[in-house]
This record gives sequence, structure tokens and C-alpha cells, in this order.
Amino acid sequence: MSIFRPIVLSVIIVSLANTAGAQDFEKGLRALRAGTFAAALAELRPLAENGHGGAQYLLGTMFEYGRGVSQDDGAAVIWYRSAAENDIAFAQYRLGVLFDNGWGVDEDRASAVRWYKLAAEQGHLLAQHDLALMYFSGQGVEKNPVLAIMWMKIAVDAGDERMVKHYALIASAMSKAEIDEGIALAQKWRKRR
Repeated sequence: MSIFRPIVLSVIIVSLANTAGAQDFEKGLRALRAGTFAAALAELRPLAENGHGGAQYLLGTMFEYGRGVSQDDGAAVIWYRSAAENDIAFAQYRLGVLFDNGWGVDEDRASAVRWYKLAAEQGHLLAQHDLALMYFSGQGVEKNPVLAIMWMKIAVDAGDERMVKHYALIASAMSKAEIDEGIALAQKWRKRR
């Protein structure tokens, strides 16, 4: 499976059909899907430069993975940040990953937490998982096992079986009262949505 398949499917979800440049975006998306990266770049770059969040996100992925452009984490950060500021959860998550690992930017776990949290609040499963781990370990944020269990519970309840093992790991280090509090916070979060 192509690395872009999940990315492309994700962007389809976050891109609205009625946005300016929707036809050009769809052309760029089709080109990216087909692996004709020069054509994708030609369609997506003008849209991205004009503020299209989905196009900005896709350019970020192209730079991060070196598809049709030289691999450049610094450029990926620029495009992801633009898309993240347009509330594209997938870009917020990728920006968090780059800050978390120091790819294209100085490692900055507090910034990673900030971006993970924005994406997690929008329902991004991997952001919820990674945010839970940050709260559990105290990296970039004050250690908080209750918030760790809350975010991991939200991720588990989304139906991703990969999260169950990490939920059990976090829960094994907590008291029943902390687990119950985290579960209550997760339920409260779901009701707000």
C-alpha cells in the first residue's frame, strides 16, 4: 500500500467540496494518488500558497516523504504549520510528530503537546494516543496519569485495537480512583462533541 493512501483518504475527509479551487485540488489529489508528483505539485502549490489547508497539508507530506520534491523536513514544517493554522487535524498531528522528534525543527516536546492536543480535540486518533503518552511520561507537559488514561480511553473507544495494549500499560500504573476519573473525563469529552 502506498504511503499516501491514508494521507489522501484523510485529506478527502477534511477538504470541503465547495472551497475555492476545489476542482484544482481534486486534480492535484488524483495526480498524487496516481504517483504523478510533478502534476500534483503543479496543481497543489498555487492552492497552498493561496491558503488552501488541504493543499498545504499535502505539500507538507510531499516534502516530508520526498515525493516529487527533495525530502525536506524544514519545508514540511512550513506547510504543515500553515495547514495546522487552518485547523487541519492531520497537519496538526504531523507537526506534533516533527516537534516531538526534532525533524526539521529543534526538538520541542511542549510544542509537540500543543499540536497533538489541537488534533486530539478534533478527534485525530493517533494524536489522542500520542498525547496520552506525553501526559503519562511527563514529556513536554506536567505528568498527569488521569489525562493520560482519558486520552487513551478515547482512542481505544474509537475502535483501534492497537491502543488497547497502551491503555493497559497506563492503567497498570494507576489507582482505581485515577482510572475512574480518567474514564469519567473521557465520557465528558465525548458528550461535548
